Amino acid sequence: MFHEGSLAMLAIAVGSMLTFGSKQSQNFAFQFRNPPAEYRPLQIIHGFDNLGKDEGTIRKRLEELKALGVGGLVVNVSFRDYMRSEEQWRVFLTGLQIAEELGFVLWLYDEEGYPSGAAGGLVLERNPDFEAIGLVRISENGKVRYEVRRMYEGTHCTENVYKKRRYINIISPKAVRAFIEITHDEYARRIPNIGKRIKAIFTDEPSLVTTYIRPPEGALPAIPWVEDLPQEFKRRKGYDLTPHIESLFRDVGDYQRVRCDFYDVVAQLVAERYFGQIQDWCRKNGIASSGHLLAEERLLWHAMYYGDLMACLKRMDIPGIDMLTSDPRTIVLGLSFLVPKLASSAAHLVGIYETMSETSDYVQRMGAWGGQKRRAWLPEMKATAAIQFLLGINTITSYYAHPFGNEQERSDYAHYCAYVGRLGVMLRNAQHLCDVAVLYPITGIWANFYPTTLSMYQPHPSKRLNEIDDHFAHLCRLLLQHQIDYDIVDERAIQEAKVERGRFRIAKETYKVLIVPTTDAIRLATLKKIAELKRQGVLVIAIGETPKFAASRSEDNEQVRKLSSQVFSGESWLPSADERLIQKLREFGCGVLVEPQNPDLWIARYRRNGLQICFLVNASTEPISATVHLPGWKQASLLLPDSGEIKPARAKMERGALKVSVTVPPLDSLFIADIPAHW
Repeated sequence: MFHEGSLAMLAIAVGSMLTFGSKQSQNFAFQFRNPPAEYRPLQIIHGFDNLGKDEGTIRKRLEELKALGVGGLVVNVSFRDYMRSEEQWRVFLTGLQIAEELGFVLWLYDEEGYPSGAAGGLVLERNPDFEAIGLVRISENGKVRYEVRRMYEGTHCTENVYKKRRYINIISPKAVRAFIEITHDEYARRIPNIGKRIKAIFTDEPSLVTTYIRPPEGALPAIPWVEDLPQEFKRRKGYDLTPHIESLFRDVGDYQRVRCDFYDVVAQLVAERYFGQIQDWCRKNGIASSGHLLAEERLLWHAMYYGDLMACLKRMDIPGIDMLTSDPRTIVLGLSFLVPKLASSAAHLVGIYETMSETSDYVQRMGAWGGQKRRAWLPEMKATAAIQFLLGINTITSYYAHPFGNEQERSDYAHYCAYVGRLGVMLRNAQHLCDVAVLYPITGIWANFYPTTLSMYQPHPSKRLNEIDDHFAHLCRLLLQHQIDYDIVDERAIQEAKVERGRFRIAKETYKVLIVPTTDAIRLATLKKIAELKRQGVLVIAIGETPKFAASRSEDNEQVRKLSSQVFSGESWLPSADERLIQKLREFGCGVLVEPQNPDLWIARYRRNGLQICFLVNASTEPISATVHLPGWKQASLLLPDSGEIKPARAKMERGALKVSVTVPPLDSLFIADIPAHW
């Protein structure tokens, strides 16, 4: 058995042998075995005072984290007397200086707990009128009226784990500006040369609060509101919203198109006024904006909490998510797998390739979802990281408990940090490669959504809305289970796509297939572009019910129905996402072929500095042996994240494809890489 030093030398030797002694190859192999700090997890620490009461203790704890292989920190001034205490600012700046001396990558966390925006309550202290409001529907004695009310009881304000606290209106530009002045400006004032010292700022779960989690007695259905919403709506959509308010609460009038217009405006306001203002500040100060939203798993929740998840994520420099569970089986069989795929897709739509996940074993530690309280085991932590990296995440901000426990816990965490670092060396800012794009069907959700007094966890009364939501998740999982990777693309990205030789380009990604999941509504401009893609040789496939409503009152329903029936006909339509879809995609050369096929083996392809990469993750608790077909490849090496080992693959050439035999251990991963001779 090799010891660590031998393995490192073997990695370098093999890399050199495969690339004819390339110095670049040797450096790459060394980094894979010994990942630099920039690729390793960032530990979230809410105040250096949590590490100790004096400088010596803080330094000792940070040195311990460094020795365990933690690469960076996400930090903030203490939650104690938040933003007010000069003593806590002193402790924070002392800790920051020590962390810099030790070489940690540094991010800032922008709130006292969550959701971000309140500045620990200081924003509403400055102006109580910045509080979140909603327009509620009141029916009394057969008469209906609408009233603007402050939203609090039963919402995320009172039901989040951290603290019951009144919250700002994230579509009020003045409220968000006050948050930035109190928080971001103060950090910039306290930290000289902040842009050179802080890489990113993390915002945590901002949301609209017109949805109930635990509905109080007397709850009323509510829609998001801000004082200038009617004016903004008319400016952006060209007509007066007031006569159509009832269509937002009931299926009356031209409700499908009015709702699409309304939630499109809401989404634009959230993206511009919250995420956009923060992004603008960050860019002005030389820092990346990052963080994550609330309730990312369901399309229904996207409509409820921010209108359009993709529109918001596209206003982050490092789009992020949170992963509350470290149970790999829950991730791949539940809805959690969708979250990293949505975030990485949003990044790809704007041409960026760094993404973030706030990762934890919260569900396990809290005994949530009916489980026993426990910490995640190392194999679960590794698999959770690997699944997320395969789906496009490449930076981990860790909420795992500070690893100052027993020797085994420390050893496991060191192993985890190295494992994540190796994934990062391979995939951070790597070019994603896939053939398939899946339409983000949020307009179909908008057309069927209306507010209720139900809990967000209860099914919406609209059967059609639930079908769109469920079918989308089923389609996305089915593709991954058949080793067919994809991006989720929104309508605006499709409209702006460029067609090139039977493929269409969005930013740096190109696709030769567009799948339109079952949906009710679509913008006419999107449909016309899809028709053009089809004429230019792109494979277009609609699944289930095809669009029959225009996603705006400025467009004609009949035109949408007519063009939809033309575009999604014959070979361009399938009744459901099943083996027929997979067969059609295989015939078109999509995905990675493996023998035997196994739904627990997920695969994604990337390119990094000319290196072709095929990343395999085993999401099961049994080893998986398979042969992977790689057309056009001439040579292959295996890179093992668990050990850092690099070795030649067992492979043979048949009919223009390199067939690579692999065995992926349970809850683990490996890379197949083609290392060209010129490396």
